[in-house]
Amino acid sequence: MASRIETQTASRSETPRLGQAWWMVAVLFALYVFSWVDRLTISMLVTPIKQHLLLSDVQVSMITSTSFAIFYAIFGLPLGWAADRFSRRWIIFGGVTLWAIATTACGYAQTFEQLLIARIFVGVGEAALLPAAYSLIADGFPRHLLTRATSTFQMAGKVGSATAFGLGGAAVAFATAHEGVHIPFHGPAHPWQLVMMMIGVPGILIAALLFTFPDPGRKRVRETMDKEAQRAETRAFVRTNWRLLALMLAGTSCLAICGYSMTNWVPTYIERHFGWEPKQYGLALSLMNIVSALSLVVNGWIVDRLFARGMKDAHLRFYSWLILAFLPVIAYMFFATNAYVFLACYCVAQFITVPFMVYVSSVMALIAPGAARAQMLAFFLFVFTILGLGAGPAIVAGLTEYVFGNEAMLGYSLGIVVFAGAVLALVSFRVALRYLSSTIIAQTSVHG
Repeated sequence: MASRIETQTASRSETPRLGQAWWMVAVLFALYVFSWVDRLTISMLVTPIKQHLLLSDVQVSMITSTSFAIFYAIFGLPLGWAADRFSRRWIIFGGVTLWAIATTACGYAQTFEQLLIARIFVGVGEAALLPAAYSLIADGFPRHLLTRATSTFQMAGKVGSATAFGLGGAAVAFATAHEGVHIPFHGPAHPWQLVMMMIGVPGILIAALLFTFPDPGRKRVRETMDKEAQRAETRAFVRTNWRLLALMLAGTSCLAICGYSMTNWVPTYIERHFGWEPKQYGLALSLMNIVSALSLVVNGWIVDRLFARGMKDAHLRFYSWLILAFLPVIAYMFFATNAYVFLACYCVAQFITVPFMVYVSSVMALIAPGAARAQMLAFFLFVFTILGLGAGPAIVAGLTEYVFGNEAMLGYSLGIVVFAGAVLALVSFRVALRYLSSTIIAQTSVHG
């Protein structure tokens, strides 16, 4: 009887904490949406930016992806370190403020160099969000709800993409109708400049919501352990599990190359190959992103169920099943001659390119020492951002410009990069399964 009363009391006390945790996810979700709007809308403005600033595809890739990625990755490491030690809410708040101001500054750029610098600061600001957000979520939820919570948060990436494409098309149309409008401290604005200004400001306002939920505290961090002992624990973890970590890193980096290459170049591909304008393809891409976003929640529910039933390596095993199932679609996608067939294939391809951070963060929460979790996530972000966002779109641009020598061959460049990346990811994850289950069992026995 006493045990039953204690269980009921614990359940009642857990309910408000879960309510606060889900509100925390909602706030982080909104910020993640805005981060994607700020980073992605520029991919719909490639044509007018190229015409105004007289840029090549390689220079465009520097602005849309490479410059952003390098500094996003570099600053993610110290910000991940800071998230393990200082207020995660204040770290995110500072980052949001910086990236919102920098996005607005993109609209004031008059040269390639000015736009490049503004995009660098967008990358620096956005680097603050993910390590701290995933750390907050991992500490705010019990293990049996962790994948569901992280997949819900990660869904914001696709909602943000949908918002960027949906509202971006409308924003481009609005800005075009108001071409030459006078902006303070700027003068007459080109439509693409006006769009960048319009999407930068809202992030500053929504950042204040970070202080509407309490910090959940930190799990599995032994307070009696000094800094040197924590570093020793982290080194021992990496030394023991380097094979698993390397394979996960290889797989996620390959998928990042696939995903970021498509995110940055598919709008331009649609314009060049099918002759559609942003106001035509914006809504379509928005709908495709919404569908792929909903798949994250379904996938998270399935993985949680498989894990609860005893499949300790459910995260990577289920992911490898997804990749294998959708490889034929990826192989065909850039050979589609009908725009709507292409969009359907693009939607399916995102089922495997979108959720890799969900699975990585969930696995890391299960196996990594609490004092190093955010740092490990930041390191993963560093590597697959450099390789995915930094190198992926640049490789596509390089193939188009230097190998094929024809902008109309963009689809072939995308097809090569995306299919090769998916195959390499599949191989990496299947090999990683040799180590994942035993590692999770070992960490569970240590941490309880």
